[in-house]
Amino acid sequence: MKIIVIGTGKVGSLLIEQLAQEGHEIVAIDHNEKKLTDLQNELDVLCLVGNAIDRSVLMEAGVGTTDLAIAATDSDEVNMLCCLLAKKLGASHTIARVRKHELADEIAMFSEDMGLSMTINPERYAAQEIFQLLRFTGLMSVESFGHGLFEIIEFRLKDEGPATSMTLRELAIKNRSKALVCAIRRDGETIIPDGNATLRAGDIICFAAQPKEAEQFLQMCGIRSRMPKHVIIIGASRTTYYLIRMMRRIGMNPVVIEKSAAMAEAFNQESPEALVINADGTNRDTLDEEGLDATDAFIALTGTDEVNLLMGMYAHRKGVAKVVTKISKSNMLDLIDTSHTGSVVCPRDIVSDRVISFVRAMDNAGGSNVETVYRIAGGTAEALEFKVSDENKDLTGIPLKDLRIRDGVLLCAILRNGMVVIPRGNDTIEQGDRVVIVTTIKQLTDLSMILQ
Repeated sequence: MKIIVIGTGKVGSLLIEQLAQEGHEIVAIDHNEKKLTDLQNELDVLCLVGNAIDRSVLMEAGVGTTDLAIAATDSDEVNMLCCLLAKKLGASHTIARVRKHELADEIAMFSEDMGLSMTINPERYAAQEIFQLLRFTGLMSVESFGHGLFEIIEFRLKDEGPATSMTLRELAIKNRSKALVCAIRRDGETIIPDGNATLRAGDIICFAAQPKEAEQFLQMCGIRSRMPKHVIIIGASRTTYYLIRMMRRIGMNPVVIEKSAAMAEAFNQESPEALVINADGTNRDTLDEEGLDATDAFIALTGTDEVNLLMGMYAHRKGVAKVVTKISKSNMLDLIDTSHTGSVVCPRDIVSDRVISFVRAMDNAGGSNVETVYRIAGGTAEALEFKVSDENKDLTGIPLKDLRIRDGVLLCAILRNGMVVIPRGNDTIEQGDRVVIVTTIKQLTDLSMILQ
Protein backbone atom coordinates (compact mmCIF):
# COMPACT_ATOMS: atom_id res chain seq x y z
CA MET A 1 0.00 0.00 0.00
CA LYS A 2 1.02 3.59 -0.58
CA ILE A 3 0.91 5.63 2.64
CA ILE A 4 1.71 9.31 3.26
CA VAL A 5 2.75 10.25 6.80
CA ILE A 6 2.69 13.96 7.65
CA GLY A 7 4.85 14.91 10.64
CA THR A 8 7.95 13.06 11.81
CA GLY A 9 7.79 13.64 15.56
CA LYS A 10 7.64 10.86 18.14
CA VAL A 11 4.40 9.34 16.85
CA GLY A 12 4.98 9.99 13.16
CA SER A 13 8.51 8.57 13.10
CA LEU A 14 7.40 5.37 14.87
CA LEU A 15 4.51 4.90 12.44
CA ILE A 16 6.88 5.40 9.51
CA GLU A 17 9.29 2.81 10.93
CA GLN A 18 6.60 0.22 11.70
CA LEU A 19 4.72 0.66 8.42
CA ALA A 20 7.96 0.48 6.40
CA GLN A 21 8.80 -2.78 8.17
CA GLU A 22 5.37 -4.06 7.13
CA GLY A 23 6.46 -3.56 3.51
CA HIS A 24 4.39 -0.50 2.59
CA GLU A 25 5.52 2.32 0.28
CA ILE A 26 5.96 5.33 2.58
CA VAL A 27 6.19 9.04 1.76
CA ALA A 28 7.14 11.25 4.74
CA ILE A 29 6.38 14.98 4.76
CA ASP A 30 7.83 17.48 7.25
CA HIS A 31 9.11 21.06 7.24
CA ASN A 32 12.20 19.96 9.24
CA GLU A 33 14.82 18.92 6.68
CA LYS A 34 17.21 17.46 9.29
CA LYS A 35 14.56 15.09 10.66
CA LEU A 36 13.82 13.86 7.16
CA THR A 37 17.52 13.37 6.38
CA ASP A 38 17.98 11.29 9.54
CA LEU A 39 14.89 9.27 8.65
CA GLN A 40 16.04 8.62 5.09
CA ASN A 41 19.45 7.45 6.32
CA GLU A 42 17.76 4.77 8.45
CA LEU A 43 14.77 3.68 6.35
CA ASP A 44 13.86 3.14 2.72
CA VAL A 45 11.25 5.90 2.50
CA LEU A 46 10.66 8.88 0.21
CA CYS A 47 10.95 12.22 2.06
CA LEU A 48 9.55 15.60 1.06
CA VAL A 49 10.39 18.89 2.76
CA GLY A 50 7.39 21.19 2.94
CA ASN A 51 4.04 22.09 4.47
CA ALA A 52 1.36 19.45 3.92
CA ILE A 53 -1.43 22.03 3.87
CA ASP A 54 0.21 23.22 0.64
CA ARG A 55 -1.67 21.50 -2.18
CA SER A 56 1.43 21.31 -4.38
CA VAL A 57 3.36 19.38 -1.69
CA LEU A 58 0.59 16.78 -1.38
CA MET A 59 0.35 16.50 -5.16
CA GLU A 60 4.11 15.93 -5.37
CA ALA A 61 3.73 13.18 -2.76
CA GLY A 62 1.20 11.46 -5.03
CA VAL A 63 -1.84 12.00 -2.82
CA GLY A 64 -4.19 11.29 -5.72
CA THR A 65 -3.19 7.63 -5.77
CA THR A 66 -2.40 7.09 -2.09
CA ASP A 67 -4.27 4.49 -0.06
CA LEU A 68 -3.86 6.24 3.27
CA ALA A 69 -2.75 9.65 4.55
CA ILE A 70 -1.81 9.96 8.24
CA ALA A 71 -1.44 13.43 9.78
CA ALA A 72 0.57 13.32 13.04
CA THR A 73 1.95 16.84 13.46
CA ASP A 74 1.91 18.67 16.81
CA SER A 75 -1.19 20.66 15.79
CA ASP A 76 -4.65 19.05 15.88
CA GLU A 77 -6.06 21.71 13.59
CA VAL A 78 -3.28 21.21 11.01
CA ASN A 79 -3.82 17.45 11.15
CA MET A 80 -7.54 17.76 10.44
CA LEU A 81 -6.95 20.26 7.64
CA CYS A 82 -4.28 18.02 6.06
CA CYS A 83 -6.67 15.07 6.12
CA LEU A 84 -9.51 17.11 4.64
CA LEU A 85 -7.26 18.33 1.82
CA ALA A 86 -5.79 14.84 1.21
CA LYS A 87 -9.27 13.34 0.97
CA LYS A 88 -10.40 16.03 -1.46
CA LEU A 89 -7.31 15.38 -3.61
CA GLY A 90 -7.98 11.64 -3.86
CA ALA A 91 -6.60 9.79 -0.82
CA SER A 92 -8.70 6.69 -0.14
CA HIS A 93 -8.46 6.91 3.67
CA THR A 94 -7.18 9.44 6.21
CA ILE A 95 -6.14 9.30 9.88
CA ALA A 96 -5.63 12.40 12.05
CA ARG A 97 -3.99 12.69 15.44
CA VAL A 98 -6.33 14.74 17.67
CA ARG A 99 -5.14 15.30 21.26
CA LYS A 100 -7.01 18.32 22.66
CA HIS A 101 -10.00 17.17 24.66
CA GLU A 102 -12.11 20.04 23.35
CA LEU A 103 -11.75 18.60 19.84
CA ALA A 104 -11.47 14.93 20.77
CA ASP A 105 -14.82 14.99 22.61
CA GLU A 106 -16.63 16.38 19.55
CA ILE A 107 -14.71 14.75 16.70
CA ALA A 108 -17.44 12.15 16.03
CA MET A 109 -19.82 14.97 15.01
CA PHE A 110 -17.74 16.08 12.04
CA SER A 111 -15.28 13.27 11.23
CA GLU A 112 -17.44 12.01 8.37
CA ASP A 113 -17.80 15.50 6.89
CA MET A 114 -14.00 15.87 7.01
CA GLY A 115 -13.42 12.49 5.40
CA LEU A 116 -11.65 11.05 8.45
CA SER A 117 -11.45 7.26 8.54
CA MET A 118 -9.98 7.26 12.05
CA THR A 119 -8.65 9.59 14.72
CA ILE A 120 -5.83 8.73 17.10
CA ASN A 121 -5.38 10.20 20.56
CA PRO A 122 -2.25 8.84 22.30
CA GLU A 123 -3.06 10.43 25.66
CA ARG A 124 -6.61 9.07 25.79
CA TYR A 125 -5.41 5.60 24.78
CA ALA A 126 -2.77 5.72 27.53
CA ALA A 127 -5.36 6.81 30.12
CA GLN A 128 -7.65 3.93 29.12
CA GLU A 129 -4.84 1.42 29.50
CA ILE A 130 -3.77 2.84 32.88
CA PHE A 131 -7.35 2.70 34.12
CA GLN A 132 -7.55 -0.98 33.14
CA LEU A 133 -4.24 -1.72 34.85
CA LEU A 134 -5.52 -0.33 38.15
CA ARG A 135 -7.88 -3.31 38.53
CA PHE A 136 -5.07 -5.59 39.70
CA THR A 137 -1.89 -4.69 41.54
CA GLY A 138 0.55 -6.72 39.44
CA LEU A 139 -0.58 -6.28 35.84
CA MET A 140 1.75 -4.99 33.12
CA SER A 141 -0.79 -4.73 30.28
CA VAL A 142 -4.39 -5.62 29.42
CA GLU A 143 -5.55 -5.91 25.79
CA SER A 144 -9.20 -6.48 24.82
CA PHE A 145 -10.58 -8.43 21.88
CA GLY A 146 -14.08 -8.93 20.52
CA HIS A 147 -15.36 -5.69 22.09
CA GLY A 148 -14.32 -6.77 25.58
CA LEU A 149 -15.40 -10.43 25.38
CA PHE A 150 -11.84 -11.64 25.74
CA GLU A 151 -8.58 -10.31 27.15
CA ILE A 152 -4.87 -10.97 26.86
CA ILE A 153 -3.16 -9.98 30.11
CA GLU A 154 0.53 -9.63 30.85
CA PHE A 155 2.05 -9.83 34.33
CA ARG A 156 5.21 -10.83 36.16
CA LEU A 157 5.00 -13.96 38.34
CA LYS A 158 6.84 -12.86 41.47
CA ASP A 159 6.85 -15.90 43.74
CA GLU A 160 6.95 -19.67 43.65
CA GLY A 161 3.57 -21.22 44.45
CA PRO A 162 0.77 -23.44 43.11
CA ALA A 163 1.19 -22.01 39.61
CA THR A 164 4.86 -23.08 39.45
CA SER A 165 4.50 -26.58 40.91
CA MET A 166 3.06 -28.35 37.87
CA THR A 167 2.81 -28.22 34.06
CA LEU A 168 0.32 -25.91 32.38
CA ARG A 169 -1.83 -28.91 31.44
CA GLU A 170 -1.92 -30.14 35.04
CA LEU A 171 -2.59 -26.61 36.28
CA ALA A 172 -5.62 -26.25 33.99
CA ILE A 173 -7.08 -29.64 34.95
CA LYS A 174 -6.54 -29.33 38.71
CA ASN A 175 -7.97 -25.80 38.94
CA ARG A 176 -10.58 -26.20 36.18
CA SER A 177 -9.06 -23.12 34.62
CA LYS A 178 -10.07 -21.99 31.13
CA ALA A 179 -7.26 -19.43 30.96
CA LEU A 180 -4.66 -20.16 28.30
CA VAL A 181 -1.00 -19.18 28.80
CA CYS A 182 0.03 -18.02 25.33
CA ALA A 183 3.52 -16.55 25.81
CA ILE A 184 6.27 -16.64 28.43
CA ARG A 185 9.11 -14.09 28.49
CA ARG A 186 12.09 -15.63 30.31
CA ASP A 187 15.78 -14.64 30.35
CA GLY A 188 15.33 -12.35 27.36
CA GLU A 189 13.57 -14.98 25.21
CA THR A 190 9.89 -15.39 24.32
CA ILE A 191 8.41 -18.89 24.44
CA ILE A 192 5.10 -19.98 22.89
CA PRO A 193 4.35 -22.79 25.38
CA ASP A 194 2.59 -26.12 25.05
CA GLY A 195 0.83 -28.05 27.80
CA ASN A 196 4.10 -29.51 29.09
CA ALA A 197 5.64 -26.12 29.88
CA THR A 198 5.98 -24.90 33.45
CA LEU A 199 5.99 -21.41 34.93
CA ARG A 200 8.83 -20.00 37.04
CA ALA A 201 9.08 -17.12 39.46
CA GLY A 202 10.33 -14.08 37.56
CA ASP A 203 8.60 -15.05 34.29
CA ILE A 204 6.61 -12.43 32.40
CA ILE A 205 3.43 -14.29 31.49
CA CYS A 206 0.87 -13.46 28.82
CA PHE A 207 -2.38 -15.36 29.13
CA ALA A 208 -5.76 -15.23 27.41
CA ALA A 209 -9.17 -15.55 29.06
CA GLN A 210 -12.61 -14.06 29.50
CA PRO A 211 -12.61 -11.34 32.19
CA LYS A 212 -14.11 -13.57 34.90
CA GLU A 213 -11.74 -16.46 34.12
CA ALA A 214 -8.83 -13.99 34.03
CA GLU A 215 -9.56 -12.89 37.59
CA GLN A 216 -9.56 -16.52 38.78
CA PHE A 217 -6.23 -17.27 37.08
CA LEU A 218 -4.60 -14.13 38.49
CA GLN A 219 -5.72 -15.02 42.00
CA MET A 220 -4.23 -18.50 41.50
CA CYS A 221 -0.95 -16.73 40.68
CA GLY A 222 -1.15 -14.58 43.82
CA ILE A 223 -2.53 -11.39 42.25
CA ARG A 224 -5.68 -9.96 43.83
CA SER A 225 -8.30 -7.63 42.40
CA ARG A 226 -8.68 -4.40 44.31
CA MET A 227 -9.40 -0.95 42.87
CA PRO A 228 -7.10 1.53 44.69
CA LYS A 229 -8.62 4.25 46.83
CA HIS A 230 -5.65 6.53 47.53
CA VAL A 231 -3.84 7.40 44.27
CA ILE A 232 -1.00 9.87 43.66
CA ILE A 233 -0.41 11.15 40.11
CA ILE A 234 2.75 13.09 39.25
CA GLY A 235 2.26 15.49 36.34
CA ALA A 236 -0.83 17.45 35.21
CA SER A 237 -0.67 16.24 31.62
CA ARG A 238 -3.30 15.52 28.95
CA THR A 239 -3.13 11.87 29.95
CA THR A 240 -3.86 12.91 33.53
CA TYR A 241 -6.91 14.86 32.38
CA TYR A 242 -8.44 11.85 30.61
CA LEU A 243 -7.52 9.50 33.48
CA ILE A 244 -9.09 11.79 36.11
CA ARG A 245 -12.38 11.79 34.18
CA MET A 246 -12.44 7.97 34.17
CA MET A 247 -11.57 7.76 37.85
CA ARG A 248 -14.23 10.26 38.87
CA ARG A 249 -16.95 8.12 37.27
CA ILE A 250 -16.32 5.36 39.83
CA GLY A 251 -15.79 7.67 42.79
CA MET A 252 -11.97 7.77 42.87
CA ASN A 253 -10.37 11.04 44.02
CA PRO A 254 -6.66 11.04 43.17
CA VAL A 255 -4.11 13.65 44.22
CA VAL A 256 -2.31 15.36 41.31
CA ILE A 257 1.11 16.92 41.99
CA GLU A 258 2.37 19.39 39.38
CA LYS A 259 5.63 21.37 39.63
CA SER A 260 4.65 24.16 37.21
CA ALA A 261 2.36 26.75 38.80
CA ALA A 262 0.91 27.72 35.42
CA MET A 263 0.14 24.10 34.47
CA ALA A 264 -1.34 23.39 37.91
CA GLU A 265 -3.62 26.42 37.60
CA ALA A 266 -4.68 25.53 34.04
CA PHE A 267 -5.39 21.93 35.04
CA ASN A 268 -7.42 23.07 38.04
CA GLN A 269 -9.58 25.21 35.76
CA GLU A 270 -10.17 22.32 33.36
CA SER A 271 -10.78 19.78 36.17
CA PRO A 272 -12.11 21.79 39.15
CA GLU A 273 -13.19 18.61 40.92
CA ALA A 274 -9.59 17.31 41.04
CA LEU A 275 -7.22 17.95 43.95
CA VAL A 276 -4.16 19.59 42.33
CA ILE A 277 -1.10 20.47 44.41
CA ASN A 278 1.53 22.84 43.03
CA ALA A 279 4.73 21.18 44.28
CA ASP A 280 7.75 19.22 43.10
CA GLY A 281 6.61 15.60 42.84
CA THR A 282 10.22 14.42 42.68
CA ASN A 283 10.87 15.83 46.15
CA ARG A 284 10.84 13.14 48.84
CA ASP A 285 9.39 15.51 51.46
CA THR A 286 6.47 16.34 49.16
CA LEU A 287 5.70 12.67 48.60
CA ASP A 288 5.96 11.95 52.32
CA GLU A 289 3.53 14.77 53.08
CA GLU A 290 1.03 13.31 50.60
CA GLY A 291 1.32 9.87 52.19
CA LEU A 292 3.31 7.89 49.64
CA ASP A 293 3.91 5.12 52.19
CA ALA A 294 0.17 4.61 52.60
CA THR A 295 -0.94 5.14 49.00
CA ASP A 296 -2.53 2.32 46.98
CA ALA A 297 -1.25 3.42 43.57
CA PHE A 298 1.39 5.78 42.17
CA ILE A 299 1.25 6.99 38.56
CA ALA A 300 4.13 8.93 36.94
CA LEU A 301 2.86 11.04 34.02
CA THR A 302 5.39 13.86 33.63
CA GLY A 303 6.73 14.79 30.20
CA THR A 304 10.18 13.29 30.90
CA ASP A 305 10.81 9.55 30.62
CA GLU A 306 13.79 9.59 32.95
CA VAL A 307 11.82 11.33 35.69
CA ASN A 308 8.90 8.93 35.31
CA LEU A 309 11.14 5.85 35.46
CA LEU A 310 13.07 7.07 38.49
CA MET A 311 9.89 8.04 40.34
CA GLY A 312 8.28 4.72 39.49
CA MET A 313 11.31 2.85 40.82
CA TYR A 314 11.26 4.97 43.98
CA ALA A 315 7.56 4.28 44.60
CA HIS A 316 8.16 0.56 44.02
CA ARG A 317 11.01 0.62 46.54
CA LYS A 318 8.72 2.33 49.06
CA GLY A 319 6.32 -0.60 48.77
CA VAL A 320 3.46 1.01 46.80
CA ALA A 321 1.23 -1.85 45.66
CA LYS A 322 0.50 -0.51 42.16
CA VAL A 323 2.97 1.61 40.18
CA VAL A 324 2.33 2.81 36.62
CA THR A 325 5.01 4.61 34.60
CA LYS A 326 4.46 6.42 31.29
CA ILE A 327 7.31 6.57 28.80
CA SER A 328 7.62 7.95 25.27
CA LYS A 329 10.33 5.62 23.95
CA SER A 330 9.93 1.94 24.75
CA ASN A 331 13.57 1.21 23.83
CA MET A 332 14.56 2.87 27.13
CA LEU A 333 13.34 -0.28 28.87
CA ASP A 334 16.34 -2.16 27.43
CA LEU A 335 18.58 -0.08 29.72
CA ILE A 336 16.91 -0.82 33.06
CA ASP A 337 15.52 -3.63 35.20
CA THR A 338 11.79 -3.41 34.48
CA SER A 339 10.92 -5.55 37.49
CA HIS A 340 11.25 -2.37 39.60
CA THR A 341 9.22 0.02 37.43
CA GLY A 342 5.75 -1.49 37.81
CA SER A 343 3.45 -1.34 34.78
CA VAL A 344 4.88 0.66 31.87
CA VAL A 345 2.60 2.42 29.37
CA CYS A 346 3.93 3.81 26.09
CA PRO A 347 1.35 5.94 24.19
CA ARG A 348 3.37 5.76 20.96
CA ASP A 349 3.26 1.97 20.96
CA ILE A 350 -0.49 1.94 21.61
CA VAL A 351 -1.05 4.29 18.66
CA SER A 352 1.20 2.18 16.46
CA ASP A 353 -0.78 -0.97 17.31
CA ARG A 354 -4.09 0.72 16.48
CA VAL A 355 -2.87 2.15 13.17
CA ILE A 356 -1.27 -1.12 12.09
CA SER A 357 -4.55 -2.93 12.90
CA PHE A 358 -6.35 -0.47 10.63
CA VAL A 359 -3.78 -0.77 7.84
CA ARG A 360 -3.75 -4.58 7.92
CA ALA A 361 -7.54 -4.60 7.79
CA MET A 362 -7.38 -2.33 4.70
CA ASP A 363 -4.71 -4.55 3.15
CA ASN A 364 -6.90 -7.63 3.53
CA ALA A 365 -10.18 -6.04 2.51
CA GLY A 366 -10.98 -8.83 0.09
CA GLY A 367 -10.35 -11.76 2.41
CA SER A 368 -9.46 -12.57 6.00
CA ASN A 369 -9.23 -9.31 7.94
CA VAL A 370 -6.93 -8.41 10.80
CA GLU A 371 -9.40 -6.81 13.17
CA THR A 372 -6.97 -6.08 16.02
CA VAL A 373 -3.23 -6.31 16.62
CA TYR A 374 -1.22 -5.78 19.81
CA ARG A 375 2.45 -6.22 20.56
CA ILE A 376 3.05 -8.22 23.73
CA ALA A 377 5.97 -9.72 25.67
CA GLY A 378 8.13 -6.64 25.25
CA GLY A 379 7.31 -6.34 21.54
CA THR A 380 8.69 -9.82 20.76
CA ALA A 381 5.27 -11.34 19.96
CA GLU A 382 1.96 -10.23 18.50
CA ALA A 383 -1.63 -10.95 19.47
CA LEU A 384 -3.87 -10.78 16.41
CA GLU A 385 -7.62 -10.99 15.88
CA PHE A 386 -8.70 -12.22 12.43
CA LYS A 387 -12.15 -12.32 10.87
CA VAL A 388 -12.68 -15.60 9.00
CA SER A 389 -14.10 -15.28 5.49
CA ASP A 390 -14.87 -17.61 2.59
CA GLU A 391 -11.26 -17.07 1.45
CA ASN A 392 -10.12 -19.29 4.34
CA LYS A 393 -11.57 -22.60 3.15
CA ASP A 394 -8.25 -24.31 3.86
CA LEU A 395 -8.95 -23.70 7.56
CA THR A 396 -12.71 -23.95 8.05
CA GLY A 397 -14.61 -27.05 9.09
CA ILE A 398 -11.46 -29.02 9.93
CA PRO A 399 -10.72 -30.16 13.52
CA LEU A 400 -7.82 -28.11 14.86
CA LYS A 401 -5.89 -31.29 15.70
CA ASP A 402 -5.81 -32.08 11.95
CA LEU A 403 -4.45 -28.66 10.91
CA ARG A 404 -0.70 -28.34 10.36
CA ILE A 405 -0.11 -25.10 12.27
CA ARG A 406 3.30 -23.44 12.11
CA ASP A 407 5.68 -23.40 15.05
CA GLY A 408 5.51 -20.14 16.96
CA VAL A 409 1.73 -19.84 16.56
CA LEU A 410 -0.89 -20.47 19.27
CA LEU A 411 -4.66 -20.27 18.78
CA CYS A 412 -6.02 -18.53 21.88
CA ALA A 413 -9.74 -18.16 21.22
CA ILE A 414 -12.56 -18.44 18.73
CA LEU A 415 -15.18 -15.68 19.08
CA ARG A 416 -18.52 -16.90 17.71
CA ASN A 417 -21.97 -15.31 18.02
CA GLY A 418 -21.03 -13.37 21.14
CA MET A 419 -19.50 -16.44 22.80
CA VAL A 420 -15.86 -17.29 23.52
CA VAL A 421 -14.55 -20.76 22.64
CA ILE A 422 -11.19 -21.74 24.13
CA PRO A 423 -10.05 -24.02 21.31
CA ARG A 424 -9.39 -27.72 21.81
CA GLY A 425 -8.32 -30.36 19.32
CA ASN A 426 -11.84 -31.26 18.16
CA ASP A 427 -13.01 -27.66 17.71
CA THR A 428 -13.26 -26.17 14.24
CA ILE A 429 -12.95 -22.69 12.75
CA GLU A 430 -16.02 -21.59 10.79
CA GLN A 431 -16.78 -18.76 8.38
CA GLY A 432 -17.79 -15.61 10.25
CA ASP A 433 -15.75 -16.50 13.35
CA ARG A 434 -13.15 -14.18 14.82
CA VAL A 435 -9.96 -16.01 15.75
CA VAL A 436 -7.38 -14.66 18.23
CA ILE A 437 -3.82 -15.96 17.88
CA VAL A 438 -0.48 -15.19 19.51
CA THR A 439 2.67 -15.55 17.43
CA THR A 440 6.35 -14.71 17.34
CA ILE A 441 6.19 -14.68 13.52
CA LYS A 442 6.20 -11.13 12.18
CA GLN A 443 3.87 -9.69 9.55
CA LEU A 444 1.13 -12.31 9.52
CA THR A 445 -1.40 -10.54 7.31
CA ASP A 446 -3.85 -13.39 6.67
CA LEU A 447 -5.20 -16.17 8.87
CA SER A 448 -4.21 -18.84 6.34
CA MET A 449 -0.56 -17.89 6.92
CA ILE A 450 -0.65 -19.81 10.24
CA LEU A 451 -0.55 -23.07 8.27
CA GLN A 452 2.72 -24.80 7.33
